[in-house]
Amino acid sequence: MTLKNHLIAGIAAAVLMLPSFGALAQEAPAAGEAPAAGQAAVAAAVAATPAAPRKPGDNWLKVCDPLDGGKKACIMRQVVVANNQFLGSFLLRDDPGQESRLLAVAAVPLGVLLPFGLTWQIDGGKPIRVPFMLCDPQSCATQLVINEAYVNSLKKGGKLKLTAKNRQNQDLVIEIDLAGFTAVYDGDAAMTFEQFNQETAGQSALEKQLQDRAEELRRQLDGGDAPAQ
Repeated sequence: MTLKNHLIAGIAAAVLMLPSFGALAQEAPAAGEAPAAGQAAVAAAVAATPAAPRKPGDNWLKVCDPLDGGKKACIMRQVVVANNQFLGSFLLRDDPGQESRLLAVAAVPLGVLLPFGLTWQIDGGKPIRVPFMLCDPQSCATQLVINEAYVNSLKKGGKLKLTAKNRQNQDLVIEIDLAGFTAVYDGDAAMTFEQFNQETAGQSALEKQLQDRAEELRRQLDGGDAPAQ
């Protein structure tokens, strides 16, 4: 698989929101009612790994592969769970080999009102409403081509608030903890995709099914990046 395919597959898997690294999932409450539909499988996938005290950088999983010229392409991901239930996630891809180097993906559980979209807001900054791009059996995801200024806002921020509407037209708010983001983003410590694949080699049948779905999605996305919002 080429590097580009590796990264697209990583994004696809993140959109599916399989929290393969349960200890890296942020255990946090969310405001509003979190829809339970379709989440039993994801809950089962993380139930075996209870939350534990973490350093700020442990909020983030970082996976990188080398590029020509000494550069590297990376993805960073945080998954939020509460009571062993998936609530949301955020992923940032930084790939100098792509025309749109910086791509962010945010996802929430099923059961949201799609026309409302998903609003992204860093602390008290200007909210950005992003339309949903894709819903799969586990989640609904949005994606946004971003720039360095947005990355700097993430570095300086405390929380990234994701707001959707549930079926009762009430706000469903998920908070992504930005603590440790700067150190992990700028730091050299990261897993390789080979190491990531080795870590998940002992996956369950459920995980295998979801990764097969991610591979199918990768093939669909292989034409390139989605246009900027």
